[in-house]
Amino acid sequence: MDRKRIDRIIDIKEKVKKDKEREIEEAASRMAAIGDEILVLDRQIEANYGKFCGPLSGNDFAVIRDYLEYLDVSKMSLVCEKASMQETLDILYQEFYEFARELKMLSKLQDKIARAFKKSENRREQKLLDELALRIESKKL
Repeated sequence: MDRKRIDRIIDIKEKVKKDKEREIEEAASRMAAIGDEILVLDRQIEANYGKFCGPLSGNDFAVIRDYLEYLDVSKMSLVCEKASMQETLDILYQEFYEFARELKMLSKLQDKIARAFKKSENRREQKLLDELALRIESKKL
């Protein structure tokens, strides 16, 4: 492969890597937001359980019980969503790691191509110098 093609591939891979970094940041912030929502629901559940200790009419009891069931369902939904986001985050980290590995491999390949190009240039220059030396040598004789 020529150097331009390798450079272009590296540029593309770096852009994709940056996109993965952005996706990871978004997923991590979403996970944090879900965690905060779960904490808020836990506090609401605790506050409503505290209401059971006081005197309640039959209607208040039913309303609080239904609200607690709603909060429990909401909490379970958020816990499932958080687990799903964690799986997504794990996949994104794995993809990010793969892109980082590919970039490292491509940069090594780029270095190898540069060394080979430099070596061929040195050989060409040495060949020209040898030919020049032979011409000078033949003119002296």
